[in-house]
Amino acid sequence: MSNPSPQVPEEEASTSVSLPARAMASAASRRHRRERRFRRYLSAGRLARAQALLQRHPGLDVDAGQPPPLHRACARHDAPALCLLLRLGADPAHQDRRGDTALHAAARQGPDAYTAFFLPLLSRCPSAMGIKNKDGETPGQLLGWGPPWDSEEEEEASKEQEWRQKLQGELEDEWQEVIGRFEDDASWDPRDPESFSAWSDRLAREHARKQQQQRAAPPCRPPRAESARHTWRQVEEEQRLFQERARAKEAELRLSRARRAREAGGDQGRGPEQAGLGGAQRSSLWRFGDVPWPCPGGGDPEAMAAALVARGPPSEERGALRRYLRAQQVRWHPDRFLQRFRSQIETQELGRVMGAVTALSQALNRHAEALK
Repeated sequence: MSNPSPQVPEEEASTSVSLPARAMASAASRRHRRERRFRRYLSAGRLARAQALLQRHPGLDVDAGQPPPLHRACARHDAPALCLLLRLGADPAHQDRRGDTALHAAARQGPDAYTAFFLPLLSRCPSAMGIKNKDGETPGQLLGWGPPWDSEEEEEASKEQEWRQKLQGELEDEWQEVIGRFEDDASWDPRDPESFSAWSDRLAREHARKQQQQRAAPPCRPPRAESARHTWRQVEEEQRLFQERARAKEAELRLSRARRAREAGGDQGRGPEQAGLGGAQRSSLWRFGDVPWPCPGGGDPEAMAAALVARGPPSEERGALRRYLRAQQVRWHPDRFLQRFRSQIETQELGRVMGAVTALSQALNRHAEALK
């Protein structure tokens, strides 16, 4: 047999139901008291206390009260309180009993309040410029401004008119597109399309005509291959002539050295074998005049360089002339010349010969730079 559930007295049940309502009413009463204290702090200029109160109780409504705190700050010309309220999140579009926003209150303060009160509110909430109060006035009308903040109805009407114009333009474009399908197309070609054989024959005729025009046209310039072969043949011929002159000069020097050695050996009373041996050793050495200079006997380095340039290609062929001068620069370079002919030059004449070779190399370098 089950036990009957205990019966709760009616007085206790009504008390338990009314407890949440009493708690909510008590919390609302505490919040209202704190909001009134917050407004008193603002009116008294105790902004630090007001900010600390809101930080301890973040659920407070900073726009509560009639008139709202922003309206009071504008009416009292309290710019620090206005800046604090905006920083704490106050709404410039909040309306009082007459429907005025904080912008209405700032606009009524005259021109002196425009910079310190009206502009901060406008920058925080530009849309509040279109809000009307119960008298049908906007903040812009109180300031004597015209559009674009006269009224929301005019803005909506302009948007509606713009949309209708755009829709009319789209309809006209579609109508022209549909009607244009049935108009005569002047670009349509009624001829039959070209067949593949006719197309290939036409391309062959055009190609043959171009080939004939190219063959009939005179060549613009000689082929590069022939010019290059001519240049290299000229360089090879110059090298061959230089080697022949060097060998002939060496043979002539050998004979003259042998003759002078024999004469010197006969004066000193040496034997023919010793005289012949000494003459053969000295006949292989060059003096300054024995070097195969571009000009016989050497001379001015500029004159020798000019003689080398004159033997090269004509000045009109600048590319061939540059290559020819490059070969001459390599041949008469002091290090290269000393490496090849040092053993054939007498020690007493080596300094004079290398000085002339260095001056000739520098003159050739100047000629090569002038061609660039």
